[in-house]
Amino acid sequence: MKNLPFENISIEDLVSVFGDKSQLMSLMDVCGFFLCQRGSADVSLNGRMFHIGAGDVYIYTPSTFVSVVNRSENIEGIAVKCKVDFVLPMLERIVNPRDLLMLREAPCFRLADTQQDSLEKILEVLRHRQMVLRSLEPDTTTYCLMQHLVLALAEAVVHELLFDYASNKHLVSKAQDSKDRIFQIFLMSLFRNYKHEREVAFYADEQCLTPRYFSSIIKERTGHSASQWIIQMVISSVKQILRTTDLSVKEIAMDFNFPSQSFFGKYFKQYVGVSPKEYRLQLRTNGSFQE
Repeated sequence: MKNLPFENISIEDLVSVFGDKSQLMSLMDVCGFFLCQRGSADVSLNGRMFHIGAGDVYIYTPSTFVSVVNRSENIEGIAVKCKVDFVLPMLERIVNPRDLLMLREAPCFRLADTQQDSLEKILEVLRHRQMVLRSLEPDTTTYCLMQHLVLALAEAVVHELLFDYASNKHLVSKAQDSKDRIFQIFLMSLFRNYKHEREVAFYADEQCLTPRYFSSIIKERTGHSASQWIIQMVISSVKQILRTTDLSVKEIAMDFNFPSQSFFGKYFKQYVGVSPKEYRLQLRTNGSFQE
């Protein structure tokens, strides 16, 4: 919807989400979830298989490879797509950094009947308020009030979902120490800036830390250095673009703020083993890429 940072996808529009079996969903700068109400699907997430059935929720985070391997003909559900900047402030306030990692590693969970009922009711109220908002004249007091109400309901949906996830995954809230906070700030900043900032120094400077000390903290908390996190985010996103769009290599290089197409090609080949053009060609020739 215009001027709103999220999109509620109706059941009728699910064909665009769970389309052909070979379809790869482009989930680079967005996050959200799918609530399966009927039927089932086998979904590949970064090469790992998950089975989603009625009552299951799949949460997706930015820069994620998702493809539907199989789906039943009767699949129905509700999908919600959010801009990262809408969700991140809420996550920054309430989610432990370790839990953010769990969201990426364990994105699927089963709702209890009461949880599903509560979530569906909030989503229905949100859908109705969105319809009311569309009927109002923009730039009026009633429009502004309804817009704030819709945003508040969208926040309620996010909080409801996180509560259900924490309850089902039996997360135990732990006090964050200073190193946890450093990682959390880094992860949030990385989601926002990875397209244009690939130097560890940029993220270290944001927290007034030396790159060496900063990276050692990230490695201690996650098992991967800050540089590895940045590279993974950039390469994953570029792969998605090469898979799902017809953008030229030059256009992708510009979008990711590389100084030249040649520099971008060398960067990609260093971590993937082939050039961007070769990667795309292998996908289109073989339907997959052997990494």
